[in-house]
Amino acid sequence: MNISKEKLEQVLKENLKYPESNNLQQRGIADKIEEECTKIFKQHFEDVNDPTSRRSIEDVSIGATFIDTKTSDESLKFKMPNMISISRLKKDIIDNDKELVYNFVIYNSENNEIVDNFLLNVYELNWNHLAIQNLGVGQLQIKNMKKFLENPKSDMSKEEWIDTLRENAIDFYKKLEMKTKKRGEVWNTWKT
Repeated sequence: MNISKEKLEQVLKENLKYPESNNLQQRGIADKIEEECTKIFKQHFEDVNDPTSRRSIEDVSIGATFIDTKTSDESLKFKMPNMISISRLKKDIIDNDKELVYNFVIYNSENNEIVDNFLLNVYELNWNHLAIQNLGVGQLQIKNMKKFLENPKSDMSKEEWIDTLRENAIDFYKKLEMKTKKRGEVWNTWKT
């Protein structure tokens, strides 16, 4: 990354404000926060680019670094945010040696405030709080956002993190295969 995560964090901490949110639900507030983060990046950094498509991994890129903003309303009791398809993570990030950074923005919709923001490289996400869920071909997901926020950063090396991803993906597909087989057996034995 040409610019440090610390510099990005600092600029956001100094400039990001809770958006005007009258009559907005959680997704509307989150969209406004994401838009504001992109605007701040464009005001303070060079080579800031919008996503290339609606299905892009990133909300914005700075140089060759993809940045995906993840917002979380701390006033909600439980959240399990989706991060990225494990297929796209492997193909678009790992296999192409690209950098993906998550910009976490924690806000409180009851108090109308930004509580915190921090950035983590995908390889810094703490596996104690991650799971691969059965969405599409497998979705990397934070199991419980409140617990994740207590200890979000992994102490694994990039290589260890990727090995853990591989092990979890293999385990996920084995379990999915068994579930699929059981579901098929129900239909094989069904009589009308």
